[in-house]
Amino acid sequence: MIETEISITVNRKPDINLIEQKIIENKFQFPIYIREYEFSYQINFTSDYEEWELDTAILNSFPGYEFTKNLEKGRKEIRIQIMRYQSELSTDGWGRQIENPLNETKYLVKTSASKPEKFSPKIKVLFEDKEEYYFINIVDGINKTTDEKGFLLLDDFKTKNEDGNAEILKDKLYKSPQEAFQWGFYKISDVVENDFNIYLENKKKEIRAIQKLPRKIIRDFINACNSSDESNILKHLDEQIIFEKRKNWKTIFEVEGISKFKEYLSSSEQELCGKDFKIRSSWNFNLPNVTIGVKYFPSSVDKGSKFNLKYEQMTIILDNNKIVGIIYEI
Repeated sequence: MIETEISITVNRKPDINLIEQKIIENKFQFPIYIREYEFSYQINFTSDYEEWELDTAILNSFPGYEFTKNLEKGRKEIRIQIMRYQSELSTDGWGRQIENPLNETKYLVKTSASKPEKFSPKIKVLFEDKEEYYFINIVDGINKTTDEKGFLLLDDFKTKNEDGNAEILKDKLYKSPQEAFQWGFYKISDVVENDFNIYLENKKKEIRAIQKLPRKIIRDFINACNSSDESNILKHLDEQIIFEKRKNWKTIFEVEGISKFKEYLSSSEQELCGKDFKIRSSWNFNLPNVTIGVKYFPSSVDKGSKFNLKYEQMTIILDNNKIVGIIYEI
C-alpha cells in the first residue's frame, strides 16, 4: 500500500467551511486534522490514494482560479496550497519500491508573512462529519544546566490546560512557540488514531443495532417464502404492500394491497415461493430501502453444479417494522 501525505493550506480563513464541506463529501475513512493559525488554516491527512478528485471539487468551487505548480512573478496571493508527498521508501502491493514517489505542491493564488503567524492551540479533527477537538498546550521552560530559556509541551492533548498542571513531555526544549506547536501537532497523532478507532468501532455497533431488526424481518420473510408458508409471509407485510417485478429495469408485473398479493402467491405465475433462496452476503442498506442479492437453483437444472445457480435481486422497503414494498428484479 502506497501512503500519500496530503497537506492543504487555506490562506483565506472564510474559505475553510467550503473546503471542509468538500472533504466531508468525499467520505474519507481516516482522520482529517485541521489547525487554525491567525491568518490561515492547515489541513493534513494520510491516504492510500492521492485523492485527485478533491482538487477538482475545490477548483470547481472557485471560478476564475486555476492550480499551478510554478508561481509567476507578480502573483500577490496564494489562496490555497495543496502538497502531496510519498516516502522514498514506499512500496507497491507486491513489496516493490515505487519509482518517482510523489512530491509536489500546487498553488491556487499568493500571500506571504514576514513574521511568524499566531496560532490557536485548538486542533479540529474531522471523524467523517463529527468534529473532535484536541489541544497543544505549551508552557515556558528552562534548561537548568545552561539557563537556556525556551518552551515545553504538556502531556495533555484532550483539554485546554491553562493551569499547566499536567505532566511535561521531557523530549526537548523548543526555541519558539511555533516550533513547539509544530512538534505538538505530530505528537497528537497517536491520541487521535486511538480515538478514531474507538469512533469507528462505536459506529459499527450503532449500525449493527440499526440493522438488526430489518435483517431479521427480511430473513424471516425469505425463509417463509422458501417454505411456502403463506401465513408467515403475510405477517411481515403492510396492508398496502406494493409488489413489483422487473426485468432489465422495466416493470413487467405489479400488484398493490395485501389481498392482491395473496392472490398472486396462490397463482401459477408466482415466483417467490419454494425456490430455496439463499441471501448473498452483501446487503445494501439505505433505509427505508434494503437491497439484497439472492441465488437459487432453478428446479429444472442440476443442483450439483454452481454454474447452474441463478442470481437475482430484491429491494425491500420497510416502514414501522413492516414490509411496504418489494421490488423483485429477475
